[in-house]
Amino acid sequence: MPRLIGATIVAGVFALVIATVFKLLLGLTVIAAAVAMIARSFGKSREQLAQYPQGAMADFGNGSAWNRTIQPVGGYSTSRGTSIVPID
Repeated sequence: MPRLIGATIVAGVFALVIATVFKLLLGLTVIAAAVAMIARSFGKSREQLAQYPQGAMADFGNGSAWNRTIQPVGGYSTSRGTSIVPID
């Protein structure tokens, strides 16, 4: 009988240690996944900001910017005379 009690205690302690190790591994995996997702989010926003040079929109908040005529960004405008388009 004492051997059975000893074996039960050893098996219980062993199961407790194994369960604790797996819980720690699971917790570390969840934390690592969360950190990876946050890092990817910050990386994407930093990548989007890197596309535009510093001060690219410097006169956006300037009031004098609104006094000028609106020009197309890429120069795709063609000057045409105004015309009336009939609608059937």
